[in-house]
Amino acid sequence: MNVSSTKEKNILQFLIKHKERFVTSKELAEHLSCSDRTVRNTLKLIDQTMNVQGVKLISKQGQGYQLFFENQEAYQEFRLTYELGEVYSTTSISKGDDRLAFILNKLLFEQVPVLFDDLADELYVSRSTLSHDFKKIRRMLSEYDLSIESRANKGVYVSGEERYKRCFIMDYFLSNQFFKTLHCHVQSNFFDQTLSLEEIARIVLEECQDAKLKLSDFVLQNLVVHIALAIVRIKSGFEIKNLSCQMSNNDTERKVAKKILARISEVSNQEFPVQEIDYITLHLLAKSQLSQETQTKISKEEMKRSLVQTFQALGLDDIYHFSSDFQLFEGLITHLMTLQIRLDSRITLNNPLVDEVKKNYSDIFFMTKEILENMETFSQVSISDDEIAYVSLHFLAAIERRKENDKFSVLAICASGFGAAQMLRNRLEAEFGNRLEVVDVIGYYELNQEKIQGIDFIVSAVDLSNLYFQVPVFTVSVFLKNDEIAQIREAMDQMQVSNHTKSSQINRSASDVKRYFSKDNFLIWFNQDKKSLLSNMADVLSEGESYNFKDSLLHGIQQREELSSVVFSEKIAVPHPIQALGTEVKIAVAICKDPLLWDDQNSNVQLVFLLSPSIYGNEGLTDVTKRIVSLTEKEDLQNQLIACNNFEDFMKIFENVT
Repeated sequence: MNVSSTKEKNILQFLIKHKERFVTSKELAEHLSCSDRTVRNTLKLIDQTMNVQGVKLISKQGQGYQLFFENQEAYQEFRLTYELGEVYSTTSISKGDDRLAFILNKLLFEQVPVLFDDLADELYVSRSTLSHDFKKIRRMLSEYDLSIESRANKGVYVSGEERYKRCFIMDYFLSNQFFKTLHCHVQSNFFDQTLSLEEIARIVLEECQDAKLKLSDFVLQNLVVHIALAIVRIKSGFEIKNLSCQMSNNDTERKVAKKILARISEVSNQEFPVQEIDYITLHLLAKSQLSQETQTKISKEEMKRSLVQTFQALGLDDIYHFSSDFQLFEGLITHLMTLQIRLDSRITLNNPLVDEVKKNYSDIFFMTKEILENMETFSQVSISDDEIAYVSLHFLAAIERRKENDKFSVLAICASGFGAAQMLRNRLEAEFGNRLEVVDVIGYYELNQEKIQGIDFIVSAVDLSNLYFQVPVFTVSVFLKNDEIAQIREAMDQMQVSNHTKSSQINRSASDVKRYFSKDNFLIWFNQDKKSLLSNMADVLSEGESYNFKDSLLHGIQQREELSSVVFSEKIAVPHPIQALGTEVKIAVAICKDPLLWDDQNSNVQLVFLLSPSIYGNEGLTDVTKRIVSLTEKEDLQNQLIACNNFEDFMKIFENVT
């Protein structure tokens, strides 16, 4: 059976995810966004070519399709044969995922004793919370014939065959948002088609583990992308320079780097210059303390502190909450440590992705550039667009991951937590899988205050009317009837996620952009005084806000400008406060008929977009800023906007900026 097509793999993945029940062709068609007929034809082909012993594709009239596995061994063999990963990294875990990733990193990569109490202290959680995390981890690992064991002086560790450990690492760590972002947002034919990112990762992982070389998933993801880009870079004729710091041929890391490149050369038929060995060695050294020859000028903790200060200073934590993103920090710091060494050695890596990132994600590229310029570590050096585009991938992945995690957290309750409880979980996930996450299924007597922490609402098959909860409770049957489904759906449409910070999904339609603008917040300006202009724009944005909003906004704008210029191009300025102040997102626009003297370096500003972010979330604002950045490269559209004399004409033009 050949399951190389995305459609076939997606069907098998969906059937595996729901292997405990029948799945209709209509359900699969909706999941794949294709026709019923296409699904049935693909399933027929899968059935005719399936050849794994102990596995059957069952079909029943009126019920649908189901994969049947005679035993766990048949299940494992099926997944390994057809390279089908598990679904934990994208579905059953979202809230608390950072903790699970941290724990799994320690268990599978660091190869050191992991003591339960030490882990609880390190993560600042109770033993009860940690036990709950390990319950999830045990369930995840059991699908790979792996288990969690505990032994005196050794602590907790993962027990099972090495090949299954590698399989889990591939599925869990390399199906994460970073790689999903590359697959979804980079042209499918960009990377070398003879060697996928997953195949590169498999080679790196096997060679490192065979050499007992400690490696984290963040080093792994950076290294895989580096190698993938290196293949494209070399084929495009770009040469890589020598590192000023040379690694010894006897270093374990360098030996492993040689083996990795030898295997990749064999599969890809691509010869690598010797300098690439140094770069891969550098990535492998990133996890451990860098050797004396490659010691950086700044520690990991200092780099992290610099990042946090920059995120807060630029107001990015109010919008994206970067400082609380564990996966972003680990991946980004790993990358920036090696970037610092390249800068010290006066080396720039050509990035074949740079044009695509600048074209399709100009807002994220611009944001990344501003972050690096404001970090004390990099403020005095010149960083190329190639390097900025490389770092941008980390922020793109973080933003996409946050959208994926922006689901309702639900607690399902039944009499015992078993049997019927699983039925309720399955029904909830089948009906609302893209909008909620069933955090846990528990029995009535397990219910306590700790279980409700972080929960948005409860769905219970037991009457809880005698108890009081601070979150909504829906009493349903375990089969979840149509009227009950409708009730939950209607309530979700009205609710916000925990802490009232659920951000709306970005809708890139013109109407969605238009909702941030208002005729009342639109000015035609003839005065050449910048201070008066900002005062007038702050006035119109103050409508409906607190009495001191205007003063706070103007002060925040001044603080922001002290960090770096807000002039995006010769004619466009985008002032905004250093942190969110408003109750809702608002944008004031001023068309300056006479060029405005903005500062000592900019005297021709004629388009001013004053952004006032909301303290409750601003993801939708991203599309506006992307259009503004895109506008900076379209002089003809800028002139058309400047010529406008009313709000309606302005919006007709701005809505069409892409």
